[in-house]
Amino acid sequence: MQRFRSFPLFLWLFLLFLSAQAAHGADATSFDSTKVAVKAQGSGGVPVGTIIAWPVATNPEDMSNWLECNGQSISRSVYPELFALVGGSVPDLKGLFLRGHGGNSAALGTAQNDAIRNIQGVIVGLQDGGADGVFYVNRSFNPGFGHYSGGWTNIAQSKFDASRVVPTAEENRPKNMAVRYLIRVRP
Repeated sequence: MQRFRSFPLFLWLFLLFLSAQAAHGADATSFDSTKVAVKAQGSGGVPVGTIIAWPVATNPEDMSNWLECNGQSISRSVYPELFALVGGSVPDLKGLFLRGHGGNSAALGTAQNDAIRNIQGVIVGLQDGGADGVFYVNRSFNPGFGHYSGGWTNIAQSKFDASRVVPTAEENRPKNMAVRYLIRVRP
């Protein structure tokens, strides 16, 4: 009878040991990828209509199961499942960024035009007035005097330059990396 009194303690310690082992295995810092067999499984199990970002110019080995998202027409008889999902052409995603649905996004599957946040600045006064933000006074401009409702004054040229406030380019864009978007066409 004496030996069974320590059994609950032994059981508790054993369960504690098991839970510590499970926690250790779930800890990302203790994961050893060299001890786990990881193999890319082609594209089996990937649903028709799945869009992936493909990072290189070389096609995947199973490219016959994918089409590039370039707006090309598709046949109902050749790609019946995909046709049922997207209609007569694959999405044209050339030059577009994919965005998670919700928040300020457009409706699911709808392209949204570009936009920027408002850029503001202030011009104060006509003669050597101050300016801030995207505005600045061009000190080299001197056309003479001008008239306003209160009398005559020196005219200063005010300029607008968004690059004084934000990075600029020939387009509006977030930081990015080019990829090819492919869409799954066969189960």
